[in-house]
Amino acid sequence: MSYEKTNNNRLSQGFTLIEILVVVAIIAILAGILLAALSGVQNAAKKTQTSTLMQSFGRACDEFALDNGRYPGILPDAVVDGVAITPMQNALLELMGGARVKHSQSPTAAIEEYDSFANDATIEFALTDPISGLNWEIAFDENRFGEGPWLGGRVHEPYFSPKASDLKYKPYDASLSDYALPALIDSWETPIIYLRSARKSGPIIDVATAGTLPQFDLPGLDQYFADAVNMNASLLSLDAPTIDEETRMGYLTLAIAHPTFWEGEWQGGGVGWGTSRGRYLMISAGEDRTFFEVANEQMHTNQTVNPSNPFSSLEDPWSGQITPEMMDTFNDVIVFGGA
Repeated sequence: MSYEKTNNNRLSQGFTLIEILVVVAIIAILAGILLAALSGVQNAAKKTQTSTLMQSFGRACDEFALDNGRYPGILPDAVVDGVAITPMQNALLELMGGARVKHSQSPTAAIEEYDSFANDATIEFALTDPISGLNWEIAFDENRFGEGPWLGGRVHEPYFSPKASDLKYKPYDASLSDYALPALIDSWETPIIYLRSARKSGPIIDVATAGTLPQFDLPGLDQYFADAVNMNASLLSLDAPTIDEETRMGYLTLAIAHPTFWEGEWQGGGVGWGTSRGRYLMISAGEDRTFFEVANEQMHTNQTVNPSNPFSSLEDPWSGQITPEMMDTFNDVIVFGGA
């Protein structure tokens, strides 16, 4: 009887403060573990979603190339300046439609089609081909974007049909902020970089030697690193502390070159050599929204690139040279394609 009475008194008193605090602490720890796990799962899902979107875009480019004997681009590569229109936007407009172009030597039928289309266009501007000197005009109608490209005198079915959430309309000019061309964005709502080779031979890229014809042109690439996130934190931004042209060239070459045929050679600080992984590539900045983040380089200050010895040890990939192993330290999502 005495035991039963003692037990009843204990129950009537409830939990002690220490017991409650212990339970709260355990719940907080479990919640933290659960939130961290959920965050990891969400980021993994976003990475997969972004990679799938980029691969879908690549397949559309390949299908277009098979049908038309060239990769998509409503304007010639030399006309794309990366500011008024980026390589990604140039490809999207010919994969999905909603735009027309003309120049002074265009056939009469093309001029008439352009003039008729431009009557209802959302945006219209002109660019000059620095090689031929031709003045190109482009008209875009947001309401007709996605109807399919104008090829061979008629509208074809679209080659690419992303979700509306995969597109963002980015102004090509701050003074005309109401008018914007569509850009493809990743799951973190950051524009995806698209680079395509114009040639199969020569240096991979060349930003230092005038007149050299590289495999990959880089029109307006700097605009991707001009925002507050990338300006001081991207290894591809010349605005970032300690980043010089030679170091930046090394990482650009690293992104494009096939690791098996990595040459690690730079001439004059601005010419990268090697064998590319494909005819085109797309780069997503990943969950941190920073292209090739400086933070991943640990001790980047005063790092130098040694062209005569580009390979560092696997145990210490940051020992002073840019190497293919470094690609594994970034969370950027890169997809290659084409042959």
